[in-house]
Formats: sequence, structure tokens, C-alpha cells
Amino acid sequence: MFKRILVAIDGGESSRAALETACAMADKYQSKLGILYVTKPKAISDDLIREAQIEGILSTPDYSGAIDRFAYYDTVSMREELRRAESVTRLAVEIADSVVSEAEAYTKGKNVKAVKTFVRSGDVVKAILDVASEADADLVVMGHTRRSIIGDLIHSSVAVAVDRKAQCPCLVLSQ
Repeated sequence: MFKRILVAIDGGESSRAALETACAMADKYQSKLGILYVTKPKAISDDLIREAQIEGILSTPDYSGAIDRFAYYDTVSMREELRRAESVTRLAVEIADSVVSEAEAYTKGKNVKAVKTFVRSGDVVKAILDVASEADADLVVMGHTRRSIIGDLIHSSVAVAVDRKAQCPCLVLSQ
């Protein structure tokens, strides 16, 4: 029934349920499984960067040599902006690699025929739709954390947006 299943994960509880379900379906239908994680560098806060530096996950690079040739700019703010951009990118990659590796390791204990991983950056809805199309997915599986009725009206849901725009069926597991 399903030859290619794409599961979108974010490392949360609802995406764990989505991964478990996608693996069970891939086993049942002998489907290929794609695992997608979308990084959102703009959503990484300065506090998260500082915590990653304190924990030793990120080191603070020194761009003084590169900055010297742009002395006519405000070098202090430029240096800080470069440090932040580099830290955000590196932290986003570290998070993505960790989440995808954990998900891929989970599939090893299951009877999943083939696993391909995807890491994209940017708009989550667009990335899921693009990868689903690129991978020619027959089904997209996602998790969704329920909010209150008012909360759902105020906040847009990635799952709802993907479900409305996808060219294939979507299975959304709500928690």
C-alpha cells in the first residue's frame, strides 16, 4: 500500500510516537522510510547558545582576523553578529545530527527495509512538503501536540498546514 513513508520529527514526545508508528507501518507494508528533521536557526535563542557554550557543546570562535579588514564598520557589533550566526548554525547542526541519529538508531531494532535521513533548514512546512515531493512519499507521518481550542486557533499548526497542502495522505498523531 505505501512504498515510501516520510516521518517528520522534532525530538519531542509526539514525534517519537510518529516515528514508532511510521516504523510499524514500514514493517507492515515493507516500505522505505524517510526521516526528516528541519532545523530552525532563527528560533535558537541567545540563552540556548550561552547554555551550549557553558556545557561545552559550542566553543566561541574568534573572528578578529577576518574583522580587521572591515575596520570601517562597527567591528564590535559585526563581530558579535558573526559569532552569533556561527553559533546558531553550529548548534542547529548539532541538534539535528543528534535527533536524526537517535531516530535512525531506533529504526535498527525494527524491521524497517530501508532508511534515508533528511535534514533541512528553514520553514518547517515548506521543508516537509519539499522532501515529501523529492522522496515521492506515499504517506507523511507527523506528531502534533494538542493545545486548547483557543490555542489551536491562535497558533498555526505545522501538521494542519502540511495536511492541507501535501500531495499525498498525511497521518497526524495527536498527543
